[in-house]
Amino acid sequence: MGVIVKILRAVFLIALGLFFFVPLVAMARFAFQSVPVVLLTPEKLLEGWSISGLIEVFGNPEFQRASLVSLQLMVLSIILTLVLLLPVAALVEIRAPQLRTAMSAITLLPWVVPPIALVVGVAATFRNTVPWFLASPYSLVPFYVLWALPFSYRALDAGLRSIGARTLYEAARVMGASTFTTIVRVLVPNMVGAIIAASVLTAALVLGEFAFAALLLKETLPTFMAEFQRSEPRAGMALALAVMLLTALIIWIGVRALRKRGMDLQAAGV
Repeated sequence: MGVIVKILRAVFLIALGLFFFVPLVAMARFAFQSVPVVLLTPEKLLEGWSISGLIEVFGNPEFQRASLVSLQLMVLSIILTLVLLLPVAALVEIRAPQLRTAMSAITLLPWVVPPIALVVGVAATFRNTVPWFLASPYSLVPFYVLWALPFSYRALDAGLRSIGARTLYEAARVMGASTFTTIVRVLVPNMVGAIIAASVLTAALVLGEFAFAALLLKETLPTFMAEFQRSEPRAGMALALAVMLLTALIIWIGVRALRKRGMDLQAAGV
């Protein structure tokens, strides 16, 4: 029975690997090889490969502008997520643990509301009061923070529970530390792994989010990619593959950082 389970597990992993690997190979072949499919033979598999399309994209001023906007949005989203969620998650854990279930449900609400309904509702509310904010690309930051809420909150909550936040809080209070001092100087240094996990997940989401930017007519990296691919399919596919690899690299860096601290993704709440 154990041998059969091992065989089935190996078959499943191989099938899963092929499911993800074959499309990536097809993307790379379309993006970087110029040999037409009808002329492709085993002898020509190594011919016609070039990264000129990707180099051309990197030199595009619109791409540079969109990438800079996405990078700024990513940094601001991470900062706002941590500033808002870290104190809330800490206070719930140390003072009102009975609210943990309610907070978990509340953080899922952004995924219940469709992006178009969320954008239309917010835009209708703030268009007349703060039109300058909706005109700025930074208006996407609150949407990204909301969209990342289920992942980032769970990472922080798991980090707080893994370090015994309530015990640390009570010990710090006995020694005369205030709640703010306890959170900043005791809890935060002990949950760097959870903070890294929340930041990595938020960064990956911002790099790939398209709906909010398209609905608010903002040019970010995903919207630029969608528009660029219509006119330059090969170069656009090369750019999409590069962004996928960049996102995977960010996640890998986060995992490496967690492992250096003796943690894994499950311990960080991911």
